[in-house]
Amino acid sequence: DTSARRPRCQSPLCRQLAAPPRMKQHLLLLVASLPSAHGALLSSRRPLPSSCRAAAARALLGFGEGSSPPQTVDEARQKFFAAYGKPYVAPDAQGFVNELLGSSQMAIVSPSFRYNAVFALGTEALCETFLAQRPEAERVAITDAIITALGMSPQQLKSDAAALRETAKAAGTEEALLGSKPMLEIKAYPKVPPLKYSYAFGAGMLTLMPLVEVKPSDDAIDRWVGALEIDPAKGKMLKRDFAFFESSQDKLAEMRQMMAEMQASAKRKEAAKLKEQAEAAAAEAAAEAAA
Repeated sequence: DTSARRPRCQSPLCRQLAAPPRMKQHLLLLVASLPSAHGALLSSRRPLPSSCRAAAARALLGFGEGSSPPQTVDEARQKFFAAYGKPYVAPDAQGFVNELLGSSQMAIVSPSFRYNAVFALGTEALCETFLAQRPEAERVAITDAIITALGMSPQQLKSDAAALRETAKAAGTEEALLGSKPMLEIKAYPKVPPLKYSYAFGAGMLTLMPLVEVKPSDDAIDRWVGALEIDPAKGKMLKRDFAFFESSQDKLAEMRQMMAEMQASAKRKEAAKLKEQAEAAAAEAAAEAAA
């Protein structure tokens, strides 16, 4: 008897599947437009408005409200100077700014990039290390401009970096840190495609090691890469950056020593000049008194 039909399921999914063909097509396009890396958004019982989906994706990727990652290195540089408020930076900082903007921009536009606290810590640590010769106010301004140029929030990134430092401090040991929530989140990332490696992420790993009394080395890198199930090819990149980071720190130390010696020499020359002038003035005064 066709009049005694079974009651139709009224769940949201069944109602959507029973929709007219054109509406089904719209729903399929809506689902397809969601970033695959953030499939958790699909668990919502009601489709999120596009503005909410975009905001959620930006937050998951670490981008600030209303911001988006620069699509080219040139765009990143333009955004940097707009945020910095000056058309140039000091010559001894320009090379570092270009390097960090370039390497980070190429990483964050990759579909396999994942913002995390290790990336945040590495970005902050690199700025602290390679801008150490600049006055504090200038160092902060350059750091904030770099982060802003990458489409991220300086306040959020610094907060994430500080939280990870506290996590490492509380963990105390290498094993405990690698088993902490921030590190387990990295371990749980999809393996295909593998996590997009960046210089900032590598610097974050190297910065974490001494916080739990681990001396950065190739062996330590192998242990951490294995524990976090990171693609071994990324481990090789981290070893390469470790060697570069060490040599750069040595060169920075030599440069600072040279600058300190130059400043000391300039002060000695100025003091000698002032002494000569004082002696000449005293001799002239004595000659006038004798006359």
